[in-house]
Amino acid sequence: MCEGEFESMKALNAASPTIAPKPWSWGKYKNEEAYFIIADFREVGEQPPDPVKFTARLAELHKNSQSPTGKFGFHTTTCHGTITQVTDTWEDSWSKLYQKQLGHMFAMDLEKHGSWPEFEQLCDLTLNKGIPRLLDPLQSNGRSIKPCLLHGDCWDENTATDMETGEPFIFDAGSFYGHNEYDVGNWRAPRHRLSSGVYMRNYKRNFAVSEPGEYYL
Repeated sequence: MCEGEFESMKALNAASPTIAPKPWSWGKYKNEEAYFIIADFREVGEQPPDPVKFTARLAELHKNSQSPTGKFGFHTTTCHGTITQVTDTWEDSWSKLYQKQLGHMFAMDLEKHGSWPEFEQLCDLTLNKGIPRLLDPLQSNGRSIKPCLLHGDCWDENTATDMETGEPFIFDAGSFYGHNEYDVGNWRAPRHRLSSGVYMRNYKRNFAVSEPGEYYL
């Protein structure tokens, strides 16, 4: 987790300086199964930040970042909360990487909670029918999408206004290169304050919806 967050924040700062706390080091405490990460202190203000400033900053990160391989993935494993993600790989297809990511989540659930045939059937349909149906068109019939550097877990409590500068910033990242719309997916959940329509409308003003647009929601 420490290494993944360190590499995430390093990549975020390289693509968009000051968008995240600058990391300095990470490591293991001597003779203990405990780890640390050292980064600049940023005092958390309003959460989530101003919708106009924040969405412009996030869209700028997505537009300006460049995958080092031109593919989707990352150079190391990162975490979504405490859960490892399938990021230490490179894929030409966003659909394939997302399928691996979600498949990994389903497999961990099965291992932890045991068999549940009805749920497993839905998992199979989602992975092998739903994802190709919705995501393959993004990269077919002459369409293409750019691998953008993502925060990876962009929700209310991982975004804030910097109390010193007044500018929006992000933290607690589990980054990788993926479709930019992955970062705003959490905003669809009503439990999040980012679900307010003003955030999505302003983001789309800065980064147009990928074609075919009828699949966006």
